[in-house]
Amino acid sequence: MKKLFKYLLCFMMLTTVVGCSGGTNSSDESDTANILCPVGAPSLAFVSEYENITENGKIDFVDGSDQLVAELSKDNSEYDIIVAPINLGAKLIASDQSDYRIQAVITWGNLYLVGTSKEALSQTGELALFGEGAVPQLIVEATNIETSLTPTYYQSATLVQQQLLAGNVQVGLLAEPLASATIAKAKQSGLELSIITDLQESYGEDGYPQAAIFVKEGKNYDSLFSKIDEFTNNGYDGLKEDLENIGIETLGLPSVDITVNSIERQNLHYRPASECAKQIEDFLKLYNIEYSDDMIV
Repeated sequence: MKKLFKYLLCFMMLTTVVGCSGGTNSSDESDTANILCPVGAPSLAFVSEYENITENGKIDFVDGSDQLVAELSKDNSEYDIIVAPINLGAKLIASDQSDYRIQAVITWGNLYLVGTSKEALSQTGELALFGEGAVPQLIVEATNIETSLTPTYYQSATLVQQQLLAGNVQVGLLAEPLASATIAKAKQSGLELSIITDLQESYGEDGYPQAAIFVKEGKNYDSLFSKIDEFTNNGYDGLKEDLENIGIETLGLPSVDITVNSIERQNLHYRPASECAKQIEDFLKLYNIEYSDDMIV
């Protein structure tokens, strides 16, 4: 009996150890995620799961990059997941100033030349641009657009839009969905504008890794990421209804119809960082940021 008792005791202890061996880091915490995301195209990644995220967690949408950088570099940020331009987060990681790592790329570029015609590129005048010193300028230079127009940088895409609508320039650089909104506004005034150049296509077959999902080290949100993957790579099912429920103003987008109609040109596709490391490395070279495998999950 004593031998049997010892055997049973050892078996129970072994079962307990095996049952607990998963550790806290392996458990999926998708239901309680706190997320920080910029307004605009990247926010669309979360619309299908917005209701589930906000039930026990939260998602804050912000305009501009200051808060994104501050939270990525904070020791004890309240955010588990942060969406940001990949160069911003990668630079912090490279200089050992962030506890976040790149989980996935979510947007692959949404920059387009909008103009009166393709022929306008060979005429004289001004090429209205925005984003000097940031992603837009680097992509314009990397794609080496053939044009006789003189590049002129404005402080915002909205100012480029105004120049186009006023007829002061024939070609301007805009991001979707603002590009589609500008074309629609021009049509109301009897001005014909269209997308004449896709800068993503000019850069490369898949575009470029623009916005990434950064995750705190040791955190697991596989269930959430799986759903984002399904939504962004399989037709954006239910997008219009989701936008109407959330409210387009919350996401910083122009209108439901324009957002839905331009969704393909916004290049919103979840792709794990481990599957696109080469594209990330090549893109970071434009910023003189040295890529390492430690940057990604």
